[in-house]
Amino acid sequence: MNKNYGKLVAGEVEYAPAKITKDDGTVISNPSAETYLAAGWKHIVDEPPAAEPGHSVQVSGWDETDDAITRIYKQVPDEVTPDKARVFSKLKLVAALKEADKWVLVKTWIEERGYWDFYLAAQNFREDNPLFAEALAAIKNYARMSNEDAEAILSKCIYEED
Repeated sequence: MNKNYGKLVAGEVEYAPAKITKDDGTVISNPSAETYLAAGWKHIVDEPPAAEPGHSVQVSGWDETDDAITRIYKQVPDEVTPDKARVFSKLKLVAALKEADKWVLVKTWIEERGYWDFYLAAQNFREDNPLFAEALAAIKNYARMSNEDAEAILSKCIYEED
């Protein structure tokens, strides 16, 4: 395979073979640039730009001209990692889940898993706690909640010290 030459097929690059077989059956090993171009392969241009501060570079597609196929990149903002994990008020969570008509489902899940004692003992919930992460993932599935639905509830329940 020669990654310097290729063809665009259904939006993806098909790279040129290392050997080209001509119509008369002649096999050309280590074809020259002219041979690849004459056989219908185009030059691949892949020059990723430097990432801007606070961004990473990702491939967004290809651009094709008469003699080249150029990989297109986009700058994507890096996700901001919070300095510390959010803490959620248990009281606010119950109120928000009741408002969203999800509390009965959540309570049932807690009871089925045998986590009721943990729930009763907890004052607040940290999002980096493995038990909370497991519960959140399971409850989103159990209650048929999207990530956006769950975040809408959680964002209203952040515990703030006085």
